[in-house]
Amino acid sequence: MLILKWLLILCLALSSLPNIAAQSNNTLKYNISSSGSHYPFYTNNPQRPGVLPEIIEKVLIDANISASHESLPAKRITKYLNEGIIDFDVISLDWLPQSERTNTQYVFSDPLITVTEMLVTLPENTKKWQHVSNMKGKNVGTVLGYYYHNADTFKRVDFPSEKELIEALVRKRVDVAIIGELPTLYWSQKLNINIGFGAQYSHGFLRIRLLSKHKHLMPIINKVIKNLHSIGYINNIAEKYMKEIPIQN
Repeated sequence: MLILKWLLILCLALSSLPNIAAQSNNTLKYNISSSGSHYPFYTNNPQRPGVLPEIIEKVLIDANISASHESLPAKRITKYLNEGIIDFDVISLDWLPQSERTNTQYVFSDPLITVTEMLVTLPENTKKWQHVSNMKGKNVGTVLGYYYHNADTFKRVDFPSEKELIEALVRKRVDVAIIGELPTLYWSQKLNINIGFGAQYSHGFLRIRLLSKHKHLMPIINKVIKNLHSIGYINNIAEKYMKEIPIQN
């Protein structure tokens, strides 16, 4: 009887090992660094990390979700998400082609903050780029690894970051680029480069894009996001970084 008792205890202990292993793997992995120069959304500065790191960290804490940020180059973020190596990123639906907006591999959170992309060029060329349709068949500066909803209509000329796109414009390596409005204003000031805006390319909301296998977490994530909006937390974080961006004339 004593032997049977110990065998039973041993079997119970062994059967619990998969559960212990599963619990240890419950930490989500994510990336929100984009190009690393996507100010004010991500700054690559641990002391002032940017709007998204501060918001996402608060969402995770309030939702009691364990997660770790994985540093990745922009060109690998989507690949790693598709392969399940990371579990979520942050994206605007307006960046995606229609087929990706309804991809059942992912679920999307409620809106975090707005984001706008513009056609950016030198001041003397702005009249040429007042319509998105003018990009058709043309070379257009883009960030390596980023989505563009109509990328099949123009010729991508990839650069590593928004900062380098601004520099490429002044060096006349490209005539026009698609860049976020706020990163453009920030980097043009930092680099002391005069730029001009053409047409608006996209406007929407940044949202958490989560692998569907974790969709059970989305209700609590959305509940936390709603609360952070209601108490003004998200707006306050955005305003903190907006102070370093010049007002557009």
